Amino acid sequence: MRASIIEIGLPTGNIPQVQPVMEACLRETGDVLIGRQVYDDETLFVVRLFGDSIQCHLKVLSEAFHNKLIDSFQIVNCHLFKVVFKDESYYRVLRGFPLHPGESWFQAADEPRAAYLCLLSPQLTQEQISWLAQQKSIVQWTRES
Repeated sequence: MRASIIEIGLPTGNIPQVQPVMEACLRETGDVLIGRQVYDDETLFVVRLFGDSIQCHLKVLSEAFHNKLIDSFQIVNCHLFKVVFKDESYYRVLRGFPLHPGESWFQAADEPRAAYLCLLSPQLTQEQISWLAQQKSIVQWTRES
């Protein structure tokens, strides 16, 4: 089953203004912040949509974009796989994961030892399975439904 997520890019300095409004929308819709990736002075938030809640998010995100609080947002449909590691050094390991064009990975929001793969196919390729199986730092990987 495909998952719908929203990827939100914003300057890290704007998190105090954006996060409370985003969290209020999440409480209203029942959707969940599943990812947070920090790059230098930019942050990526990833929200998992569970219902027909896109209108609430579009209202909040459009206003934040108009006010230059966020740089971008996009809705992505993908197959999510969760990968759990022995320690928090996963980002060095995942840089080598064989992604295809249009695929990505991001850090789990509330689990420092976990990350998500956002893939186009519901099945991992043999190359991806082999890569995951060879990584000694991976405790488990599962497909999210």
